[in-house]
Amino acid sequence: MLGPKDFKVKDKKCKECLIIFTPQRPLQSVCSPKCAIAHNKMLEAKKEKKEWSKEKAVLKDKITSKAEWLNIAQKVFNTYIRIRDKALPCISCGTNKQDIQYHAGHFYSCGSHSNLRFDEDNVHKQCGNYCNKNLHGNLIAYSEQLPLRIGIERFEALKSRRGQVVHYSIPEIKELIETYKLKTKKLIKEYETESN
Repeated sequence: MLGPKDFKVKDKKCKECLIIFTPQRPLQSVCSPKCAIAHNKMLEAKKEKKEWSKEKAVLKDKITSKAEWLNIAQKVFNTYIRIRDKALPCISCGTNKQDIQYHAGHFYSCGSHSNLRFDEDNVHKQCGNYCNKNLHGNLIAYSEQLPLRIGIERFEALKSRRGQVVHYSIPEIKELIETYKLKTKKLIKEYETESN
């Protein structure tokens, strides 16, 4: 029978900090108590995320109204916009401070121009409390900066689309959700590749 003394030590890569270490026990996967705590937190977070995903799937099965689906689609789309514009300043005031919250600010509002709520040329990163909330979109500055951001041709095309009427069906909204989830994942991967 093999005892602790017969255990052959083989160096491993720490699952938390990724440094090479010599384990003291056969099933040791991290190099230190500090890494063990961090690794356990990460495993807990993964477990919670998995459980939350299951709960969300159950909730989605219960969603029946178009308004509820539009709300989910808006959140997914807004997340995509914030990630797309991550390196850009606020479209209106130009701030790029790290310690403030940013929103996906609509140039033409969803209330008046619901057909443009998921139009990528109509929505850009905007500082939350100052421009988007306090200044109600800071639209004068937005209108000056938007043609510079997307080009005059796309700006004119956006203006011409504002009067169109769009009615989304629930299957179309679900498709939008999946489209922007995929686009967001792709962007995150691209940013990760660039930073490595």
